[in-house]
Amino acid sequence: MKKLAIVVQRCHENVIGGSEAEAWHYAGLLKKSYEVHILTTTAIDLGRWDNVLHEGDEIRDEVCIKRFKVSQGRADYWFEIHRRLVDEYGRIKSRSTAKSAKELIEWPIPLQEEFIYKQGPYSDDLIAFLSKEYRQYKAIIFMTYLYPTTYFGMFNVPRHKILFVPTLHDEPPAYLSAYKYMAKRPKIILWNTDSECRFGRLLWGKLPGCIIGMAVETKEFLPAGLHFPYVLYCGRIDINKGCTQLVDYFLKYKKDCPSDLHLILTGDNKIKIPSSEYIIFKGSVSEVEKLKLMSGANIFVMPSPNESFSIVTLEAMAQKTSILASDGSEVIVEHIRRSGGGLLYSDYNSYKAGIDFLLENKSEAGKMGERGREYVVKNYDAKNIFTKLKSQIEAIN
Repeated sequence: MKKLAIVVQRCHENVIGGSEAEAWHYAGLLKKSYEVHILTTTAIDLGRWDNVLHEGDEIRDEVCIKRFKVSQGRADYWFEIHRRLVDEYGRIKSRSTAKSAKELIEWPIPLQEEFIYKQGPYSDDLIAFLSKEYRQYKAIIFMTYLYPTTYFGMFNVPRHKILFVPTLHDEPPAYLSAYKYMAKRPKIILWNTDSECRFGRLLWGKLPGCIIGMAVETKEFLPAGLHFPYVLYCGRIDINKGCTQLVDYFLKYKKDCPSDLHLILTGDNKIKIPSSEYIIFKGSVSEVEKLKLMSGANIFVMPSPNESFSIVTLEAMAQKTSILASDGSEVIVEHIRRSGGGLLYSDYNSYKAGIDFLLENKSEAGKMGERGREYVVKNYDAKNIFTKLKSQIEAIN
């Protein structure tokens, strides 16, 4: 059986969502056709990238996870470079238009590479393994543009071996010109959505690529047995995901409209959650519990402006749950408009209006749920995703 490698910054069952989930998903789809190796680090926490897991191989669900020690985590002075980057990003955004080619941040390449390197996780052993062992793999899939595992990894593998899944969205690091040069390395780019592809071409130019995405669980689950109405969020609970604003909006809504409505949060928490009898933090939950919570939710809320696919939003749609989402992410806007499966908000007033409408109009909310499920089943079926993905792998000589 031919070998396939997937490079991703971390891999652990407690890591929820994002490119890590997509890496594991691809491994699961492809393991019957290839001997799949996930090449990753011993880190879990993306704040510092400390080495907490054992080095070496772990076999899980017929997939070999090869973990390598982190030699450079997140340096303290990285935050100062990041602050400068955010300032420069703000200046660029003030000058650009939505559909024009994007002005890039043209810092000296050594400074850009210092930003990427000191962001972490960088692993000398992982890079050395790629440089020495790439020949044993039919193809090497690099997940997400942002981290040094991809940036430095791709420069240590011949371009004809590389498939690249950028998971790109509009954020300050995406505008660094170094990533544009990196994006020229792979044989082909595998985009998750049309909107991600459009944004990528505005940043990096027209490069060889196709839309793949990932399959979404479409089995319908029984609702969680909770005896109160609730709004649900699943994923990383982080300020960059809009979660601080989400909590603030929910508490303001409760003050304006007293009721038994709860907010349930699941996932890895990176913010201070205010104490409230109406906010329930469940932490990391199993896939089955997550899907049951989605099935039983009155509304699934997605506050993040930084999404390249939004797995959890599509999973909630598949459970016939209506969506209320921030209009800050073009990917989410595309899902909502193409599916008719939810509503968008841009501020507290539109958030409140969305909650009120979905709670007061059960029939229309139910129709949104049906439309959302139909959209997911049609576009993100596992067999179709597998066929498209395998065809790109087999095209590599």
